[in-house]
Order: sequence, then structure tokens, then C-alpha cells
Amino acid sequence: MVKSRVAENGRQIKRGNKKKKRKGLKIFLFVLLFFIIILGAVGGKVYFDLKTAVTKAYVNPPTQMTFVSLKKKAAFTTAILGISKIDGKDVLVSANLAATNPRLQQTTVINLSTSAILPDKQTLLTLYNSKGEAAVIKEMEKLLQVKINKFVGMNFDQMGELVQAIGDVSIQNANEFTAQGFKFPQGTVALNKAEEVAAYFTLLNAGDTKKAFAHQQEAVMAVVSKLKSPRVLIRHYGQILTALPKVFKTSFNFGNVKALALNYHGAIRIKKINIHSDKVEGQSVVTTISQANLDLAKIQFQESLK
Repeated sequence: MVKSRVAENGRQIKRGNKKKKRKGLKIFLFVLLFFIIILGAVGGKVYFDLKTAVTKAYVNPPTQMTFVSLKKKAAFTTAILGISKIDGKDVLVSANLAATNPRLQQTTVINLSTSAILPDKQTLLTLYNSKGEAAVIKEMEKLLQVKINKFVGMNFDQMGELVQAIGDVSIQNANEFTAQGFKFPQGTVALNKAEEVAAYFTLLNAGDTKKAFAHQQEAVMAVVSKLKSPRVLIRHYGQILTALPKVFKTSFNFGNVKALALNYHGAIRIKKINIHSDKVEGQSVVTTISQANLDLAKIQFQESLK
């Protein structure tokens, strides 16, 4: 009789343990499900916010471009034109062509001086002033003998919005100056607000495009460097996505962006190609790009697409 009760009590204890285990398992699954739901909600919001930002930034390309399938992981080219207002007029301050090749796992970038005299005796700056972005893109295709597939326009005057979105950036200022109530000492300068960045760029004038480009490049590189931090992206993603359409316009649609994320994430390594330019005799600020120097850069760039 005693053994029977002991056995029965043992069975009850075992059943109780099973119930506790099942209850514990249910709690674990509930918590796991909760986190999955939360993660899904956050992920869904990020997805929606990204889609909204890309849609706002999307524009038809300035000229007809050659189609390339990003879903098939094809190498492609992107014209990246930087615009800034100088004396109330839109001015082309930078012109870059990028070749993104997933096979090589790199993006090759070539910078074309907007003010240098090209082998055909014109400049990208004068082309932009007379015929706009489309003419600049066609000239870049002709110079480098490649087809351009995508377009990105950068509004340098709105770069401060992106700086403010990520918190701040530090840049190296060569010469002390004051603009719009902000003092920029020589050396390391921290830019925090959009107004500060705008003031930092007000040193620019129509006769000083080199210094303009240098200041803008410093700010861009500082922003790019900070955006590489996952912590910055996670902490400020909402502000960053709000700022992006103000700074960029692009022919990449949301489907293209998804394809880039899936198929080209390994091609973020940057390789630069520099085109050597020579000073024009008797003119201290005028430079020219010879056909020989252009050909050297052209061969390297074309190879980066193979």
C-alpha cells in the first residue's frame, strides 16, 4: 500500500514536472514569438521608410541610358554629378563616373575635373552651363568610351541636412575664416548643424572652385566615413532616410536598391583612378587634360568593368 502511494506520488511529481516543462516551453515560445513580432515590426518600418526615401529621391535620368540587369549581377556604371549654387546659379562642381563590378568585388571611381580643358577643347563646366546634365553625361560616355547605366545627382548645398542627421562630422580646415556668424579655426573643426555646413561652404565663390570642391569633398568623405558605422546607422536611421532625398536624386528605383543590397554588397571596396592634368602656360588656374592621360585612365576604367 505504501509502495503504491509512493509510486502514485512519483507519477504525480513526474506529471507536475512535465506540466512545468510544458509551461516553461510555452513561456519561452511566447517570448521568442514576441521578439520575432517586434523584430518584424521594426524591420517592416525600416523597409517602409527606406522605400519612401528612395521613392522621393527617384528621378528619370537626364538622358536615355543603357539598361543593365542588376538582378543578374551585371557590372554597371553610374554618373555622379555634384551641384552647388554659387552667386545664385547652379554650378557643376564635381563629375565622377563609377564602375561597380560584383565579380571584382569593387567599385572603381574616376573623377573628371569640371574646369579642366578636355581634348575636344571644352570643359564639363561650360557644357553644363549651356546644355545641362544630359550633355555632361554624353560627354563622359564619349571621353571614356563606355555606356552609362545609372545617374546620381548630389546637391552639395543640402549636405548639411545629412551631417545634422548623423550627429556631427569632423573635418580638417586649412585656413581660419568666419562666415554667417560661424568661426572656423584652422585645424580640426566639428560641424554639427546644417547651418554650420552651409556657412562652411559660403567661402566659395565663382573664382575659387578648387577650394569649393575641396571643402565639399572633405564634408562628403567625413559623412561617408561615419555612415560606415552600424551604430550610427541604427541610431539615426530615421533622420538619415529623411535627409537622403534632400541631398540626392537618382535613377535607382526601389527595386534597383533591393537588387544592390542582395547582389552587390561585396562591391563596396573603392578603387580610385586619377586623371593627370597639366597647367596651361601663362594661366595659373587653368588646367588641361591631354588625350594621352585620358587614354591611360580610360583603359583602366574599361578594364574595371570586365
